[in-house]
Order: sequence, then structure tokens, then C-alpha cells
Amino acid sequence: MTISHSQRLLADLSTKGYRTSKIRTALVEILSAHHEPITVPDLLLALSKKKISANKTTIYRELAALKHERIVQEVQFGENKKRYELVSEDHHHHLICLECDRVEDIELANDLTTIEKKISRNNRFKILNHALEFYGLCAVCQGKRGVK
Repeated sequence: MTISHSQRLLADLSTKGYRTSKIRTALVEILSAHHEPITVPDLLLALSKKKISANKTTIYRELAALKHERIVQEVQFGENKKRYELVSEDHHHHLICLECDRVEDIELANDLTTIEKKISRNNRFKILNHALEFYGLCAVCQGKRGVK
């Protein structure tokens, strides 16, 4: 039997001394099942569908612990909403549809590491992270609008 990604993440947390509570386990499983970053209200809804009761404060506290351990990352797409996703082994960026709010992960063919190092060196600036999102219309919304 192979161990799932979410089980591996929870096992790593356990070895670091974190409890694997019902809510923490469910959050990691929910985030693992979603292919796009989701909001706290979305997480609360997913938890309620699993018959798990939690309040926003608990969710934010759990997310903070998971962020601290670099299991979860927070992303914002300029809409005043924080979204959360599991940190992936492969760095990726997002395509965001301005019509239907669909978010899709994309990987860039050219690694940005070289550019990032040049920016850091030329500006004497220590880059800790970067975000790159592309905004536009997905194929479905283009079709609805008759955009080519």
C-alpha cells in the first residue's frame, strides 16, 4: 500500500512533535484534494461536509502552524481574499480567469532562478519568495463572450 501525499505530510508533522488532530488531518486532506488555492470559507464548508465542526479562529490557527512548517502557503490574487494551498515540490504560478474566478496552476518552461539571482545581485535585495500570476479569460469564458 502506498502512502498518500497528505499522509506523508501528516507523518512529517507528527515526527516534529505536532499532534495530528481531526481538524488538522481534514485540512491537509482537503487542501491535497483541491487543485487550486481555496479560501477559509471554502475550507469551513468542506469541513462541514465531512461533519467536522470548527470555527474560523481554529482554522486560521491551524493554517498558521501549517504555514510555519512550510506545508501550506498563502496566496492572494488582488481580490482581498487569502487563499491557501499545499506547498508543492515544483514551484508554480497561476492563471486566473477574471470572469469565473477559475484558477489553474502552470509551470514555466524557463526557470526564473537565474533572473531572480540577477535581480537580487543588481539591487542588493535578498529575495525570499516571489509570486507571478496571469490574469485573463479562460477558454470557456472566452467562448461565452465570443472572444478569439
